[in-house]
Order: sequence, then structure tokens, then C-alpha cells
Amino acid sequence: MLHSFFNKTKSCLLAAAFAAPLMLGATNANAAGFYLQEQSVSGLGAAFAGQAAMPRDASIMYFNPAGMALLDRAQLNVGVHVIAPNVDMRDTGTTLNPGFVFAPGGSVGNNDGGSSTDATPIPNFYMAAPVSDDGRLWAGFGVSVPFGFGSEYDKDFFARFDSTKSVLKTIDFQPTIAYKANDKLSFGGGIIVQYADASLSSRTPIPTGTVPPIAVIQRDQRLTGSDISLGYNLGFTYDFTPETRLGVSYRSEINHTLEGNISLNGFFDVGGRADLDLPGIASFAVAHKFTDRLTGLAQANWFGWSSFSEIQAVRDDGVATPSVVQNYQNTWAFSVGADYELNEDWTLRAGYQFDETPTTDEFRTTRTPDGDRHWYAAGLTYNVNDKWSLDLSGTYIDVEEEAINLQRGAGANVVNVRAETDNAHVLIGAVAVNYKF
Repeated sequence: MLHSFFNKTKSCLLAAAFAAPLMLGATNANAAGFYLQEQSVSGLGAAFAGQAAMPRDASIMYFNPAGMALLDRAQLNVGVHVIAPNVDMRDTGTTLNPGFVFAPGGSVGNNDGGSSTDATPIPNFYMAAPVSDDGRLWAGFGVSVPFGFGSEYDKDFFARFDSTKSVLKTIDFQPTIAYKANDKLSFGGGIIVQYADASLSSRTPIPTGTVPPIAVIQRDQRLTGSDISLGYNLGFTYDFTPETRLGVSYRSEINHTLEGNISLNGFFDVGGRADLDLPGIASFAVAHKFTDRLTGLAQANWFGWSSFSEIQAVRDDGVATPSVVQNYQNTWAFSVGADYELNEDWTLRAGYQFDETPTTDEFRTTRTPDGDRHWYAAGLTYNVNDKWSLDLSGTYIDVEEEAINLQRGAGANVVNVRAETDNAHVLIGAVAVNYKF
């Protein structure tokens, strides 16, 4: 019976090892969750207020494809955002389950993980042009990075059984069309071809005996996988008056099945797969010209994060892992801002955004040490001449402190992770070049 108990306990722990690395999160993502709003340098300067109703340049096709038909002529936009995040992890009582003990020389320890994130560039490219003689029909193409994160903690991090290294990258390729139906109404849409790639690591406690207290050793576990899936982007704009425009758009949910590899050092290295469901996003924006120079901006974004409800990995031999509950919640973000045309060469802008976190206290992890976010942004556009212009923007994001309270392992829930985030914030600097043909 002791042998049977040992084998069952070991099987549960190994099964949990498959699922634990899939706790996808966003230590350095810059919208709540792991969505990256940073897809337009000019939009960043106003904290993306009114973005779906404000066609400043070709980057409008990401936020609302209909706005492409409101541009004055063919043009391209090339930008990069450099994102420098920070979050400190504070142990508030992480413990080993009383039924287990670490093998000699091991302990949970109190290492805070060290610096978990680095400054990261996020590039984007957009090109748009009229394709009909009357200038009503437009076509465009965009390349963007809408979801992603990266973090790395020390190997003896107190919460290493939850995470040690996490990387998620996505790239969108978006062919887009737009049509200006009349002086008031424009609409558009695009196909999203999205590539996703993930690599997620943590440590796993493995039992070495059968009689309590059971000693455990520590091994590295890792999951890698990638996939290409399709989505879409739809939108319209409507000018109520020459001064007031409404913009509405929707980016669809995209469902991936990541195909790759699952390994546990010293035990197995096999093929596997896991589902990754990325949320749909709806945007509602208003832009109103108070004067010839001053435009007021407002926007509300809805994020369908409930699609990211659970994770389950499956080995190529058909062995399924226990479901890992994420329980992300649908959220809203609200922003206000303004553009001010100082003269024909310079445009200044600023904005504020409140961005809800989709994580909850019961399920927040060290991979997702997320909190509600407050954006403070400013930027400018300089028109070099009739063809060239330069966008510059900077943003500070204050992330509210949150608690982490979860259990890692299987069966007896080997490790209880207790932590709080501290000094969480993000700095963003961005530059873009626009060229009009």
C-alpha cells in the first residue's frame, strides 16, 4: 500500500508539472492582463483616449479599420515603444505543506526573485492607401504585437514552484480594407493572422519516499509551444456633426492550440499541446473639436478576458493534465485626453486611462502579479514637411499593489505561495516616423 501511495502521489505531482507552466500572465505587459495597447505612438501620447475615432495616421487601422478611409492620402507609419516595467515580490508566508519536507540542503527560502523584467522594444508597422479613383475605398496592411510578456526570477525564488521564467510572444499580420460611404459614415474590416509562441518554466517538488514526512527534491519543468490562428477586426465611424465623431470597433477573440514540448528534468521530455484563448476587445470612442485647435477625446474599451478561464495541457500520448483555473474576469478601461494644435508644425497631446485588472485575489499568480492600472501620458507630433512627420510619446503607469494567495502541486498541494506585489510601475518611451506619399 505504501508503494501504491507513493506512485499515486508521484503521478499527481508530475501531472501538475505539465499544467503549472501554463499559468500565462504579464509581469511586463502594459494593459491589464497581458494585452499590449502600445500599437500607436501618437495614440499613446493621449493614453489612447478617443483612439478609435481619431485617424491621425495609418496606425488607426489597428484600433478601427474604418478610420483608414478618413486619412488624407496614402501613407505609412513605423513606430517602436520601449517598455520598462518593474514589480517587486514580497514573501508573506510561503510554506511547504506539513506532510512534506525538502531533501537536505533545500528550503522554500526567502529569495525575492531578483529583477524579473527588462526593457523591451515593441515595434509596429502600418501602410494605407486609396485604391479607387474617387478615394472612397482604401486598402492597408499592418504588423503589430498585441499580446506578450516576459519575466525571469532566480532559481531559488521563494515562489519558484509557481514560476521561474515566462515568455509569450504574438505577432499580428492584418490586411485591411475600408470604405467611406458618405460624408458621415465609414466602415472597414480586416483579417488577423496571428502567430503565438510561448515558453514557460518553473520548479517542481518531487517526492523521494513513501513514509511521512515525505522528502521532496526539486526539478526544472518547461513547456514550449507555438501556433498560427485567424481572427478579424471590424469597425465604423460616424460624424454626427463636422466637430463630433463616434468610432466603434471590435477585435475578435483568437483561439490557439500551442503545439510543442513538455519536459520535467530527469523524468520525461515529450511532445504536448495546450489551448490559449486570447480575448475579444470592443472599443467605443468619441472625438470632439472644441475649437479649431483643441480636440477632446474619450474612449471605453471592453475586454472579454473570461475566455481565459482555465488551462489544460495534453501530452502526445493522450495523458491530460488537471485543469488549472485562471478565472480571468471581463474588464473595462476608460480614458480621456486631448490634442492641441499649437501651430501647423506642432501638435501636443496628453491623456489619462484607468485600466482594470482581469485577475482576482484567489487566482492571481507570480506569472500574473497584476493590478488595476493608472496611465499618465503625454506626447507630440512634429511635421517636418508636407511628407514627413515625427511622433514622440511618454507614459508612466502606476500599478496598484495586490496579494497572491495560492497553492502549487497536486493532491496535497505541496507549496502554499503567499506574496504581495510592491513598487509596481511601467515607464514607456515611444517614437514613430510617418511618411505621406
